[in-house]
Amino acid sequence: MKTIIAVLAAGLAVVAGYFGARYFTRKDLGFTPAKKYVRSLAQNLLPTEVAAAREAGIAPEAPTGQAA
Repeated sequence: MKTIIAVLAAGLAVVAGYFGARYFTRKDLGFTPAKKYVRSLAQNLLPTEVAAAREAGIAPEAPTGQAA
């Protein structure tokens, strides 16, 4: 139990230190390229997932519009 608490406290300290350094330096500290890559990858893969679901018959043929 003490080990779990120590690991959680260390993780919390690392996260707090990262956000503190980010706040005080006013810099992104390098995660924006990774975030852009993941977002781009998700946008590129989403149509593939929808098409595969349509072929399997588990997704509607056309996306539904917004309710009036």
